[in-house]
Amino acid sequence: MAHRLTTPGGVFAERSGRLKTMLARVRAAQLDLARVGRTIESARLAARADLIRAALDSAAARRVGPRGAGPRGMVALAASLVLAPAAVLAQPAAVVRTAEITEDLVQQHRRVTGSLWAVSRSAVAAQEPGLVESVLVDEGTRVGTGEVIATLDARRLRAQLDEARAEHANHKAVVAQRVAELRFAELDLDRVRAAHGQAAANERELSEAETLVGVRQSQLEAARRVAEQAARRVELLEIRLEDMTVRAPFDARVVSRHVEPGEWLEPGRPVVTLVSTGSIEARLEVPERYTSSMLQDVPRLYVELEADGRTVPSVDVRPVPDVDPRARTFQVFVTLDNASGDLAPGMSVSAWVPTSDETFALLTPKDAVIRNGRDAYVYRVGDGAAPEAERTSVKVLFAWGDRLAIAADELHAGDRVVIEGNERLMPGAPVTLAKLPAARGN
Repeated sequence: MAHRLTTPGGVFAERSGRLKTMLARVRAAQLDLARVGRTIESARLAARADLIRAALDSAAARRVGPRGAGPRGMVALAASLVLAPAAVLAQPAAVVRTAEITEDLVQQHRRVTGSLWAVSRSAVAAQEPGLVESVLVDEGTRVGTGEVIATLDARRLRAQLDEARAEHANHKAVVAQRVAELRFAELDLDRVRAAHGQAAANERELSEAETLVGVRQSQLEAARRVAEQAARRVELLEIRLEDMTVRAPFDARVVSRHVEPGEWLEPGRPVVTLVSTGSIEARLEVPERYTSSMLQDVPRLYVELEADGRTVPSVDVRPVPDVDPRARTFQVFVTLDNASGDLAPGMSVSAWVPTSDETFALLTPKDAVIRNGRDAYVYRVGDGAAPEAERTSVKVLFAWGDRLAIAADELHAGDRVVIEGNERLMPGAPVTLAKLPAARGN
């Protein structure tokens, strides 16, 4: 078998040939890309030329330019179209909704954080020992005040209660007998006294009759006390029998279930853990330097949910004047309405607490502010037949209800900003104001 012998010169020549081939292919690819780029640019220029031509034809038909009639207006229109970015020329007018910036007397606030806590949280326990007969709730179940949670086997207590009621009935019969005996003794005493007054009865008979009345009275009192004792025993057994049914102490939701049917339950062992519904508390951590403003009467705060950004007004505000020596903060308890049940303990919240006196500030709807990291801006819509979206940077000072207090040199009260459709806008983009639905007549 023959072997091909290669020399260093031959290897070098072979590699040089391969390199030349690769360079040729790269140049061909560059030429192809250049041709594609020229084609795309030609298409863009053609589209822009068509747009300019259509605008000039429309202006010529109306004989109106952007700054008035005549050739000068036509030239200005052509120049503005030529210099405008292609993205703006090609972008259709976005339909948006706007709201007005207002100026009002507000109070400087600072953002603080906290979490939601249940107004009441209870591990509901049994007061009587017994075998668990049934558990009627599961985790997540809503229960009302007095609703049955679980039942214990109460057969023995029912038997004891029936026995105590029968015994009480017997003692009541004895009391009735003692009342009759006392009445008879009193009648006999009246008869003996009448006879003694007519010298028909002696002193001994009168003394015996009076003594018998006293005895009957004592017997009646003793019978009544025994009957009362039997009644208290019946009442105690009735309470114990009622305690064999575990009930909800307040309107709540079950968060934990600790026992199952068939288990033996000792007094004090939890059956379920409940958290209250209807109201919930936000516990805010406020820096100690704001004690002077927060320990005064604060009529209302607005708590914002970190999960979805909703704002919930307070029902009650209760500052606690007790500063944590480590964190240097004190707590503010804010009661919120939770009738819908969509607020849960443990959720993260924040709120704007007052830190200064009232002053005037610009207010804008929250939906108008777009945040990009630390920066914030709004889109202002100018006046005219063809309004455009003007991007304006703002500084958010604090929240005020459903609005934000902002600082911006280029904004004034009465300016209109986009509150719906601003996420997809570009600076300088044309916009169309959405028409509000017509009001219904009465």
